[in-house]
Amino acid sequence: MTRKYDTSTYKKHKRPGGWGSLCPGQMSEQEAQSLLDSGVQVDDAIYNVEDEYCYRSFQHDESDGTEYWHGHPIPWTRLPTSAKKGLVSSGRLDHATYLKAIRKGWGKEFNE
Repeated sequence: MTRKYDTSTYKKHKRPGGWGSLCPGQMSEQEAQSLLDSGVQVDDAIYNVEDEYCYRSFQHDESDGTEYWHGHPIPWTRLPTSAKKGLVSSGRLDHATYLKAIRKGWGKEFNE
């Protein structure tokens, strides 16, 4: 099964006119796909981190052997422990960065 980051039909977290936890405006669809591909799946979500952002993606459709996903930033405090451990194991995150993110409140603007 192929995973594809899809922004064409899911507008909630996109600018302009989006709502909820708006994604950083500078992120391209290719960068979003890379985060999806290198993320860690926990239950029905894929988590990843980039710079000061923590992301969660959900599958929103499936057709022709492709899973379509959309994602949005979340507060670092909402990163599940199992996702954190997986990201550390994969080299996407180090413990010092995680502690810094929690201490500095990274992503608090994305409280839902």
